[in-house]
Amino acid sequence: MVDVSIAQDGGCIKKIITEGSGDTPVSGCQVKVHYTGQLLDGTVFDSSKDRNEHFTFKMGTGQVIKGWDEGIVTMKRGEVAILTCTPEYAYGKSGSPPKIPPDSTLEFEVEMHDFFGEDCSPNHDGMVRKTTVTQGTGQSSPREGSTVSVSWTVKHLDRDIEGRTVKFLLGDGADEGIVPGIESAIKQMKKGETATVHVSSPYAYGHRGDALLAVPGGADLVYTLTLEDFEQAKYKYEMSNPEKLEFAEKAKEMGTAYFKKGQYENALKKYNQITEHLELEAEDMDNMSDSDDEDKDGQEDEKKDPEEFKDAEFEKRAQTLMLAAYSNVALCNLKLNDGIKAFKACEEALKIDPKNIKCLFRRGQAAEVSQEWEDAIGHFKAVLEVEPKNTVAANRIKFCRNKVVSFKEAEKKRYANMFARTNFVEPEPVKEENKNKPDFSGSEGEEEEEEVAINANEEVAKVEMEV
Repeated sequence: MVDVSIAQDGGCIKKIITEGSGDTPVSGCQVKVHYTGQLLDGTVFDSSKDRNEHFTFKMGTGQVIKGWDEGIVTMKRGEVAILTCTPEYAYGKSGSPPKIPPDSTLEFEVEMHDFFGEDCSPNHDGMVRKTTVTQGTGQSSPREGSTVSVSWTVKHLDRDIEGRTVKFLLGDGADEGIVPGIESAIKQMKKGETATVHVSSPYAYGHRGDALLAVPGGADLVYTLTLEDFEQAKYKYEMSNPEKLEFAEKAKEMGTAYFKKGQYENALKKYNQITEHLELEAEDMDNMSDSDDEDKDGQEDEKKDPEEFKDAEFEKRAQTLMLAAYSNVALCNLKLNDGIKAFKACEEALKIDPKNIKCLFRRGQAAEVSQEWEDAIGHFKAVLEVEPKNTVAANRIKFCRNKVVSFKEAEKKRYANMFARTNFVEPEPVKEENKNKPDFSGSEGEEEEEEVAINANEEVAKVEMEV
């Protein structure tokens, strides 16, 4: 038996029943165990085995009792051990009624099934796992927009691929050849921390691989990554107006560069940052509204902040950038075939400039992507109201009109076929035996068919007249 408590005060005594193998977990790891907990008199108060379900928790974060955090961290895969935890390392003087009495020393038989790194993937799908090797300092981690200095070595299987030291803006790593999984992991690291990061293919070089580094398609990579230093990015509310404009200008420049390279997701991220940083909070809008009014005595509202709300140049430039950003958000979403998001971006832009030709036109394109042909016709007509000689909009109207006609014709055929399939046709012999029965298959059906055709022509005429 061995005292595994950090303080070496006898708070957690471990007795190994079955030896394990390999390494041990570190702080931040997800740990998967089976356990049976009992009082010193042998009374079992809980068991994961009875539920036939492993217990999973995050190591070193206070999700479990102190005795577990300090005892399980010493266990290897496959190891079975008894952890004896004093009240101070278990549930203290109050216990955990009704099963655990106050001031109880507890015994846990723990079987280490597996452990793996902290999930740092953007979508929390377990495809980027970080295991801390050397703890960092401080309480904060870098956020999007921070300037970070990192170094790493990376392997594919047993082959060393590269070693690098690079300083870059977090969120813009693609310009430096930095894979998305590494950027995601950095956001979960402290200054000076070194970690092993397992990056699955979708967050590395994907199915294409990287010819320059000789990384094959579909390769999973293992990084040894150190966050050397970082300069924390400011939150929006910490920025002055000039800083917001500078941030937005840089984001616009980078978004355009990404767009020209065909990296529409990265461009979209940059354009969205502009709108996030320049749009006013609801409270600010209320203050602006209040500040525009004068009281009954003709004196201005004391809430008016000249630095924030009297800067006409800032407001003018901010609106110009916001308009460009929304327009480009719409364009990126059109490239990504997301008509709904493109339409919403156009609507936001048109709140700023209701006669903006680009956004009026892109709103029509968004409706086309969503195959809302009649809506698209209306949106393109709005373009012509502002710019009557816009031949591109006129051509799109003709295109959408044809789509409407094709859709209606297809619908008519579909319903006609459906009705044909449900009609009952008597077999040939029955017709001979029932010559005197009335025949309903003649001219009335032809008249009905002719009427449907007339209605279809009326629909075509109606569409033509709308244009």
